[in-house]
Amino acid sequence: MSMTWICDTISESGFGHGSSLIICAGILTGYTDTLYKMLSQFSGNFVSWWPYIFAVLGIFTVVTMWAVLVTEGCRKIKLQYYAFKLASATRNGGSPVTEVEPYIPFNINPMGMQPVLTTTYLLAFPSIMAGIFGSPFWENLREILNPENSIGAEPWVYYSIYAFFVFLFNIFDIANLPKEIADYMTKMGARIPNIKPGKATIEYLTKIQASTRFWGGLLLSALATSSTLLDHYLRRINEGFAVGFTSVLIIVGSIIELRRSYQAYNVMPSLSKVLRRYGA
Repeated sequence: MSMTWICDTISESGFGHGSSLIICAGILTGYTDTLYKMLSQFSGNFVSWWPYIFAVLGIFTVVTMWAVLVTEGCRKIKLQYYAFKLASATRNGGSPVTEVEPYIPFNINPMGMQPVLTTTYLLAFPSIMAGIFGSPFWENLREILNPENSIGAEPWVYYSIYAFFVFLFNIFDIANLPKEIADYMTKMGARIPNIKPGKATIEYLTKIQASTRFWGGLLLSALATSSTLLDHYLRRINEGFAVGFTSVLIIVGSIIELRRSYQAYNVMPSLSKVLRRYGA
C-alpha cells in the first residue's frame, strides 16, 4: 500500500511515471551485485576475459543508443499561426520560452518503455497464477511460455508472442489524441499548411499517428526482442551473472521520461503567461 502511494505521488507531481522510476531504482540496485560478481570473476584473469568484456560493452552501447532513438524519435508536423505569432508574442513579452517551435511532434514511441514492462508482466502472469493456485492449466501454460525449458514450446513461440504484444501495446491508443490536438490548435489559432481545420485536420493527424506508432512499434519490438535474446544467450554461456539488456531499456526510458518532465515543469510558468496574455 505504501509503495502504491509513493508511485502515485511521484506521478501526480509530474516527474515521470512513479512505477517506472521505482522499478528503475530497483534495477540499478541489482546492477551493483552484478558488477561485484563481474569484478570478482575477472580479477586476475582479465586477459582471457577481455574479448567478452569489450563485446558486452559494445552491445551495451548499441542497445542504449537504439533505446534513445526509439524513445526520442518523432515526426514533426509544421504549423501556421493565423491568430497570432508565437515568436512575436514571446519576444514582445520578454518571455524565456524561446525553444517553442511551430510544429507538432508525433513521437514514434509515446509511451516509452511501458509496452515492454506490460508485456513482461503479462507473460509472467501464468507463472504467478501457477504459484498461487497450482492448477495444471497454469503450470502447463507456464512451461509452454518458458523459452529456457526443453519440454515447453519452441523458443521462437515465446519471442514471437513477446514481440507481438510489445508492438500491440505501442500502437494502442486509449485517448482520442488527434481530436484533442485539433481542438487545441483551434484555440491557439494554428493550422496545418494545406489542411483544412476541423474534420480534415483530425483525419490527417490520425493517419500521422497511426504511421508513426506503427514504425515505432516495429522498432521497439525488434529492440526488446533482441535484448531478451541477448540476455538469454549470456545466461547460457555464463551462469554466474547476466547484464540484463532488457533492464537497460527500462532505465533509459525512465531517465528520458524524467528529463522530459523536468523540462516541461521549467517551461510551464513562462508558457502559461503567454497563453493568458493572448487568451488561449
